[in-house]
Amino acid sequence: MSNDNNPIFGHGYHPEDIIKFLDEYPENEISKTVIVKCRQCGSNIFTCLIDAFEGVIEVGCTACGTKRFLLDVDEWGDEDEPEYVECPLCEENKMNQFNIAVGFVYRASGDVKWVYIGNRCISCGVIESCGDWRINYGPTDEMESNV
Repeated sequence: MSNDNNPIFGHGYHPEDIIKFLDEYPENEISKTVIVKCRQCGSNIFTCLIDAFEGVIEVGCTACGTKRFLLDVDEWGDEDEPEYVECPLCEENKMNQFNIAVGFVYRASGDVKWVYIGNRCISCGVIESCGDWRINYGPTDEMESNV
């Protein structure tokens, strides 16, 4: 489900560069990409815990410390095995700080079919997709508003 076996990297200087990377990355056509911003302070730099197999992602704002789950999950489940996202190339980003974006692929019904999580290392600018997963249920109305 995650792209761990197919490491594809890009490079960018701004959070918006993740959008272009995700547009070129997947087999599915992404309909919309949203850059994650902290709801408390507006920052766009986060640490990120993810379990791409279970489809769970939690971000922590590096400016104010606020943590929250993205998409449609609000807690870690018993089966989840979260891992911190780490830069695949640089050793400078010991704090593992990233800009994060979520790309959505939709079904004809308007429900979300697939999500792609893009991340850009704030130290070296490397962009990758730290996870992606298929959504096998509906409705998915709240997913987009929880980014």
